[in-house]
Amino acid sequence: MKAFSLTLLFLLCATVTILNAAALQQKNDSTYYLLRGRVLGEDTREPLVYAGVSVINSNISTITNQDGYFSIKVPESAKNSQLIIRHLGYRNKVIPVITLIDRLNDYIMMQPSSILLEEVEVVSGDGGPLVREALLRIPDNYPDVPNMMIAFYRESIKKRNTYISLVEAVVDIYKASYRSFENDQARIYMGRKATDISPRDTILLKFQGGLTDALLLDIAKNPEVVFGKEGEEYLFTIENIVSFNDKPNYVISFLPRPGIEDILFRGKIYLDAKSLAFTRMEFNMNVENRKDAANIFIKKKPLKMKVDMNYAKYIVDYIEKDDKWYFNHSRTDVAFKVNWSNRFFGLFAPMYTISSEIAITDRYTDDVVKFPRNERIRSTDVIAEKVEDFQNSDFWGEYNVIEPDEEISTAIKKLSGKLRRRQQ
Repeated sequence: MKAFSLTLLFLLCATVTILNAAALQQKNDSTYYLLRGRVLGEDTREPLVYAGVSVINSNISTITNQDGYFSIKVPESAKNSQLIIRHLGYRNKVIPVITLIDRLNDYIMMQPSSILLEEVEVVSGDGGPLVREALLRIPDNYPDVPNMMIAFYRESIKKRNTYISLVEAVVDIYKASYRSFENDQARIYMGRKATDISPRDTILLKFQGGLTDALLLDIAKNPEVVFGKEGEEYLFTIENIVSFNDKPNYVISFLPRPGIEDILFRGKIYLDAKSLAFTRMEFNMNVENRKDAANIFIKKKPLKMKVDMNYAKYIVDYIEKDDKWYFNHSRTDVAFKVNWSNRFFGLFAPMYTISSEIAITDRYTDDVVKFPRNERIRSTDVIAEKVEDFQNSDFWGEYNVIEPDEEISTAIKKLSGKLRRRQQ
């Protein structure tokens, strides 16, 4: 099986150096509207996390954050268009764009959706045949030609409860056909970072592969990352049926077969009941209480450093348009404790949490070309060393971003002194 991991490189250091590079200039000054809102479930009054928000009849989209908030920038030409909001288990919500202009943080309530059983074949028990059929249908359910995507990418490193590094970037993605063995490509268009790693810290974290691994989470494009050849190492169980995009979806849980000692995955798969397209996956790597798990993530560390994995969690979402499903969002959260063998037997070992998230904010099929080799992001690249430093918020212009949750917003304010725009 092709092993999936986020590679973290530990290096001893005493200081942190911030790159002295020139910021890219904004290329597009077109007029746009900034729309904001908070999406809640009408039944629970709780925020709906990672709900898809898009402009109907366009490829402009974003997602809600962990507090249910979203912000989306739409061009003036879309003033009379409509937003559509989608979330698992809820009816689609359609809102005229014009009603959100100049009205910040409106509460948007979504109604839970019930599934009429006669709409779908009622099945239960072994979900293996459905998953294997879904794998066979990937070439039909996903684009058979390459397309270009614009995405917002964020990665962070937290020590205990404090953010010590934040990176944000607008990236271009060459998304290869799902009928080919071509790899996806990505390049950075613009970016910014902030770090607050104290000289007293004994390690500097370099996060390798965050952007390329975020694209690897496209399970429809890279099914072998989780399932191997045909998922023969897993047990699949059909749990129930939920609504997504106003259509029934099978919910299938999976976990490694008994007796398999390899570090694999467990989680839930959501399949569109009609097409059997993968619409969402939520899964964990079973690293808990595994002393060998750290070797998957940590490629280099000092001899006296001990690393214990706490968890590794993954999410991937898709969006449908014209009977094809497109990669739309993925998120990774990896947590581990770091202890030095001569320090209090781990009593005060700090917990580090590394998170990466990518959301597709636009997509087009004209002028689809591969990127020059020297512009491509490689799996060994450290994105924090590739972005530029700046402070001017207007730099992002019309580009859509993921709304920061409250905790990250606090960190951004705290680290704002570390953000500065550079001019040549």
